Formats: sequence, C-alpha cells, structure tokens
Amino acid sequence: MNLDFCFMDDAGTVAVAGWTTRPRPELRLHVNDIVLDPVLVTRHVRRDLRSSEPLGVIALFDLSDLLASFDPDDCTIHLAEMQDFTEIQGNRLSGDAHRLVEIGVDETFFALLRLIAGRHVLLSDEKTGRDICARLRPTQSAGRETENHVLAVDRCQSTAAGQGALVGWFMPAAASTEQLCALAIEDEMVVPVDLLPGTMVRADLAAYAPRYRFTGRDGYGGGWRFPRPPSGPVRLLLMIPGENFAPGVIVSAEQVEPADLAQNLTTATLGIDDIDARARLRRAMLPDRLPDPQPTDKDAAIVPMTGDTLLVLDHDLSDHDLRDVLRRIGPHLPGRLRLHLLRPRLSTVLRNGIEGAAREVATGLTYQSAALTITAPPQMPARVVFARSATLFQFDPAQLFALQPTEPRVMLLDPIGTVMATPAAQADRFARDLLPFALSMDGPAFFAMLDQIPQCFLTEEARIRLLVEQLMVQDDAALSRVDAYRYFEGKTGPHCQSFADGRDWHAFDAESRRAILEAAL
Repeated sequence: MNLDFCFMDDAGTVAVAGWTTRPRPELRLHVNDIVLDPVLVTRHVRRDLRSSEPLGVIALFDLSDLLASFDPDDCTIHLAEMQDFTEIQGNRLSGDAHRLVEIGVDETFFALLRLIAGRHVLLSDEKTGRDICARLRPTQSAGRETENHVLAVDRCQSTAAGQGALVGWFMPAAASTEQLCALAIEDEMVVPVDLLPGTMVRADLAAYAPRYRFTGRDGYGGGWRFPRPPSGPVRLLLMIPGENFAPGVIVSAEQVEPADLAQNLTTATLGIDDIDARARLRRAMLPDRLPDPQPTDKDAAIVPMTGDTLLVLDHDLSDHDLRDVLRRIGPHLPGRLRLHLLRPRLSTVLRNGIEGAAREVATGLTYQSAALTITAPPQMPARVVFARSATLFQFDPAQLFALQPTEPRVMLLDPIGTVMATPAAQADRFARDLLPFALSMDGPAFFAMLDQIPQCFLTEEARIRLLVEQLMVQDDAALSRVDAYRYFEGKTGPHCQSFADGRDWHAFDAESRRAILEAAL
C-alpha cells in the first residue's frame, strides 16, 4: 500500500490513507508485538491516479484498548500489506490529520468527511474543525436532482444554542450499500448529524418511481448539537452515496427559536412509526450527559448589592393576575425587589401590573427584564428567588423571601409528607415526580451553578431543577414541605403551550431529561 497519511483520532482509532492496486488489501497494523486487523476499510476513486477503479483506501484500526500504555514516541509501528512493511513515525499520528485536511486530494478528503459523519473517526480539536470549514467554504453544492439521485430538504433549522434538526427525503436511482450521511458546519466546528434515512413514510413520492427507487419510506430526519453556541451561520453538508468527486449538497440552516424547533421536530416525528428512531432523533440534539453543578471560587469573590432580591418569575397565570402576585409577596420583602419575567416580551397588561405593584411595594420594585432565558445581570443581586406565580400564591412567601437563614432554601409541594431515607432518594423523587417547587439562594452562587448547566432545554425551570437536585443530593439546602391538598397549577403562558402530540414545554423537557439519562446508562 502506498501510504499518504496516518493519524490517530480522539477515540484511539488509527486511520491510514493512501492507495493500492489490490482489490482486497490484506492490511495489518503492528504496534510493537501486537498485530491489529482493520475494523473498517473504505475504498474511493481517485482522479489523480487516472483510473475509474476505487484505488483509494482508508483503513481504520482500533487502538482504544492500548491507550493506557501507548506512547507513539516509544512504540515501533508498522503498516503491513501481505509481506510489505511501512514504518510509521510516531509524530505522524498527531499531525497527519491536519495535513490530510489541508493538502489531501479531494476524493480522500471527502472520504474522511464521510467517516466523520458516520462517527467512525472523531476529530474534535478546534484547529481541525477550522481547517475543514475553511476548505469547504468555497465549495460548490452538488446538484439536488440528477440522473443518479434526487434529494429534497423540507426543513433545516438550528437554534442560537447550537441544536438543530432537518427533515426531507432522498431517492437514489439504484440500491446502494452506502447510506446518506451529513455534517453540520459552522465557522469553527464540524459535528456529525445523526441522520435516519428511510424512517419516514412518504407515500406521496410514488410519482418519482419510474426514475428513482421508490420504497414508500424515503423520508429522513436528522439532528445535531454543537458543543458550544455557533459563532456564525450554520450549514449542512449532505453526502450522497456513491458520489466521489463532490462533497455533497450544501444547505443553509434557518435560525429559529428553540420552541419552534421543538414544535417542528414533534410534528415530523409523528411520521416515524419506529419508537426507537424517534428517541434517537431526540437524543441527537441533546448532550451526552448532564453535569453536576458545583459552587465555584469565583462566586465568593463577587460582592452583591446589599438587600436586593432578584425574582425570576414564571408567570403561569393570567396577565391580569401579575399585580396580585407581586402584591402578595410585597409585605415579606427584606429589601428592594428586581423582577425578571420569564416571558418573551412584556404586554401592556403585564406592564400595567408591574407599575401598579411598584406603587404598593414599600421596599421598592424594579422591573429588570422579560426573556425566556436567564443571564447574570450586570449588578449582582444578594439573593435570587425562582418560582411560578401559582406557587407563590400557595406557598408561604415570608419563609421564601426571608434573609435568614442564608443557606439555599427549597420549598416543595408534598402533601403526603414523604420521608425519604437519604438526600439522594429525596432528589430522585423530586426529579421523578416533577414536584412543584420554589428556590431561594445566594445570587452569585445561583448564577455560578446555573452557568454550568447547558442550555439544551426549552424552559429555564428544567435547568434550575438540575441545580436544586444537586443541592438536595449534597444536603446543602434547607427543605420545607407544603401540604397544599388543593394545589392548583397555572395553565397560562408560553411554557404551557402544547405541541402537536399534546405535551407542553415542561413535559417536553422532562422527556429530554429522561433521554439523556437513558443514553448515559
């Protein structure tokens, strides 16, 4: 084999790229006294070799079991084909991936992209991502409809946080062992799209049957998530099976609000009858695991504004009830109250309610902002209180807004007075039953812990629940139970809107949480 590139990815897989005239190369990788067979061998046509035969080859060898004792500088590494041996220098394993992306022939570069899209190769360093994006930036998109295939993208959307999904359909002219695959690309990151071809019923495409291969299930769906918010526009590269001389079809993603993406995704998944495929599509847009937020040293150095309390309020009642909610907590405020309303915008009725309450709250009331997300304010409050409006009507506000004790305080709706054996058991029940709650804690500590939780949910309450669970597990919060037997739940506001399958935003987030936990098992 003529070896062009050899590198190791982040998962311990060694990839060798080059060309050979043998139709079935018998490749082996010798690492000291250990001999490894390839776990995957792919072939591709290379125009620079002036042949229509697939002479190009990329072979993958799994070294993950040897990583604990593997040092490229101290190992003797050889690539063998039959009786021919080629020595591989250890420094090539760390640098050849960048060289392949920068100077490799187009066909080898495109073959590498397919391996990344199929999650066979993992290259997560930023430089490689920037190099791939730079090489693809001037690339022209392949045709969506040719004599060999037809590809359609019905919807391709992403959010500012980096989650995205696409829905469409694909029909080749002939059957192929390869599958349609895709990458999500922005200015500095490249991530594989978890694409599910042939999972959506599309009987309406029968008219294409004379020209293309029609199965009745030619629709596809896919999802992705960037490890951090993208810094530029997001594009998708859909790579067509059997297409060696072009990267694929490039599609721009429309940026939408998370709720719109969730609504469109829910509607699309109704066309997938495989429950496992539905769950896989949801998991593709979620992180692999959820962090355990911890207090940090930096929040102790932040000096808050003495006496100020920031109320993060999910107003789940009628707009006209906001003034009554603020009037109820007014006598129990230890100082000035700043209000962050979890609404996308401030309506006239809400504004009038805030202005009316401001005239009645003796300690002072300041409207800070209205948004569905929470960010640390320029002036840090001494304390943060989170609650729904319906909860504030039924919980004791004096206990919730008191200055003492200074430790975090969590009030739970628990009319049966359940006594759990351990703090971890209490946290499990809190998460499992989605118990209504209210939280009061130190302002700097609140934002320091909240920043550690990714923005992968529709509601900020889902992120705060994770924060509360961690406080409960570590036994760092003072718990008090409320025995409101006739508890009523608010059904107003954006978080209570229903999707096509009947779930509201809170139920959607709960299912996302379960999907993350199940995938981590």
